[in-house]
Amino acid sequence: MNQPALSNPAPLRRLIGASTATAVGIGVAIGSGILRTPGEVAREISSPWLILLLWAGIGGVILMQSIVTAELATRLPGAGGEYQYLKAAFGDFAAFFFGWSFTVFILGAGTSAIAAAAGDFGAELLQLQGVWPPRLMACAFLLAVTAVNAAGLSVGARFQNVLTLLKLIALAIVVLGAFWASRRFWPIESAVTPGERPSASSGWIGAALAVFWSYSGANESAKLAEEIRDVRRGLPRALAAATLILTTVYVLVNWAILTVLPPHELAGQTSAAAAIFRIAGWPSAGAASLVISIVICLGCISSTLLSDVRVPFALARDGFAPVALARMSPRQSPTIALVVSGVIAAGFCLFRAFDAMLRIYFLASTILFGMTYASLIVLRLRERKTGEYSPTIFRAPAGMMMAGGLVLIELAIAVHLVTGDIHTGSTDSLWTLALLATFGVAYVIWRAFRASK
Repeated sequence: MNQPALSNPAPLRRLIGASTATAVGIGVAIGSGILRTPGEVAREISSPWLILLLWAGIGGVILMQSIVTAELATRLPGAGGEYQYLKAAFGDFAAFFFGWSFTVFILGAGTSAIAAAAGDFGAELLQLQGVWPPRLMACAFLLAVTAVNAAGLSVGARFQNVLTLLKLIALAIVVLGAFWASRRFWPIESAVTPGERPSASSGWIGAALAVFWSYSGANESAKLAEEIRDVRRGLPRALAAATLILTTVYVLVNWAILTVLPPHELAGQTSAAAAIFRIAGWPSAGAASLVISIVICLGCISSTLLSDVRVPFALARDGFAPVALARMSPRQSPTIALVVSGVIAAGFCLFRAFDAMLRIYFLASTILFGMTYASLIVLRLRERKTGEYSPTIFRAPAGMMMAGGLVLIELAIAVHLVTGDIHTGSTDSLWTLALLATFGVAYVIWRAFRASK
């Protein structure tokens, strides 16, 4: 069957440099997580040194993901990133399944989770609770950021670059505030007796999931590969740089926080920044922390839309979605795809709670990205069979071994999420798996429809 696609699709202009690609990865990853998750991690792990080790260790896992993604992206430098890799490795079904699942669960649920957090912060800052629901505030933020990105790739890129810089400045303020409040450099140990201290390994899985959420999106600039200048050298450098910067920033932020609050006091804190500013005695500490949180969330939404909307664009360009989603404006913005993505995210904001959105996002992402890392193994084996090696590809050292390890990690997370929902009686995993299966059935229907024409 010939694949339906746009006839003679216009190539995308390479408007993005390595620095912007780096900023995209940092911008997508730095969201509400870094200010919310320290309290969640401390709830599970009582040693400050083990907490820091966890943040650094998962940074190492993300670096492995970056290296594997760099090879895949230079093999197949097309818009949509993982969509292209799965299409080349496994064919149309995997491309269709990934593209639609990603658009709904990752682009939709993931973006809505960040917008929901921003809505909560905005409603609290403006004291609109009871007057204007935080969910409507979240939708307003989504509308505003979508409109900026619809103005064109260059405008959206500059906007997210500025917000990424502001986010790094905001985190620097948190770090300086922490050291100012503590007047010390070394983290404080928990003031609990050995009998009260939980096992260092008992809460590692829950803590690790919280940390993974904070790193999510570090490799999203790969979806812009078709629009990046000198992709062979620029993209691998951008992916590695984004991960190393994020790991350094996250470890430093947590180090600074732990000089003020030992784990037993940090545990359960919903905003580490607010707690630090109160201890430091800064005026308007609550308002300052809310402004910082909003800036961080808006930057994350902007970076996510800028990169992830390339997936539905690529899906439509290949004929797997309505052709309108593949239309680019003269300023190279997939305006209709942006609007549709914003509507999906707004729907999640209006009808699902923050925790539910996170679990939906996590379970879907483990399946989709596990498939992605498996695609490198398939492409490498195919390459060995044909004996064709391209010198333009960045080759990941021990690439197959790293890809296999990443697949196992994603599988372990998926099993943990499903079994956890079974024990708690939650139906989120069940509904997520059912909807994922629906996209598989939709491909069969779509293929039969195309064959009948």
